[in-house]
Amino acid sequence: MSSKSNNGPPSELDFEKALMFFHAYMYGPLQGKLRLYAARNVRSQGAAMSSDWEVFASMLVRDLGQKLAAGVDLSNHEVKSAVSGGSYEYQYHKETGKQKLAHDLKVGHLFFEHGDNLRVVNLRYAHGRQLKEFFQKWIAEYPDPYPQRYRKSIPFGWVQKNATLLMTITDGEVTYPESAQSDRRSS
Repeated sequence: MSSKSNNGPPSELDFEKALMFFHAYMYGPLQGKLRLYAARNVRSQGAAMSSDWEVFASMLVRDLGQKLAAGVDLSNHEVKSAVSGGSYEYQYHKETGKQKLAHDLKVGHLFFEHGDNLRVVNLRYAHGRQLKEFFQKWIAEYPDPYPQRYRKSIPFGWVQKNATLLMTITDGEVTYPESAQSDRRSS
C-alpha cells in the first residue's frame, strides 16, 4: 500500500506495473477497436469502464480494492474518472450512503481526466479533507425519504485547480512526472 495514503498524495507510484495494465487492457485495445470502427464507419462509445480505472489506480498507488464490498473503491482511495471538462460523479445508496459520505472525508480521492480516446490522461489527487465543503453539504442535504438515487458531483474546474497533479500520460507514455520517464528508459 502507498505509504502516504492517509496523509497526502501517494508518493511511491508503480508506473511500470500500472502502465503495463493500461497498455494491455485499456489503451492498446481501444486504439485497435477505433481503427476497426473507422474502417467500418461505426462511431465509438466510451473509452474505459470505471473498473478499469480502479484496477489501474490500484496498481499505480499500490492499494488493493475492497473486493465486491460497497463503499470506497480501494482500501484508502476513492477512484473517479471523467472525460476532460466533465464533472466527477459520486453516487450514494439508500442503506450505506451516509456512512460512505462520512468515510469519503477520511480517504484520498484519485481523479482521472481523459480525452482523445485515452491519448491524454491526467491523474489528480485530493484528500477527503480538501473536499469537505462538498461532502458536508451533501450530508446536510441527504434526502429523507430517500429517492431512487442520490447523485452528486465535483466540478472538473475544482479538481483541476485544487487537486495535486500526480501523472500525465500522452499517447500511452508518462510525460509527467519526468522522473517516471527516466525510470522507464533505464529499465
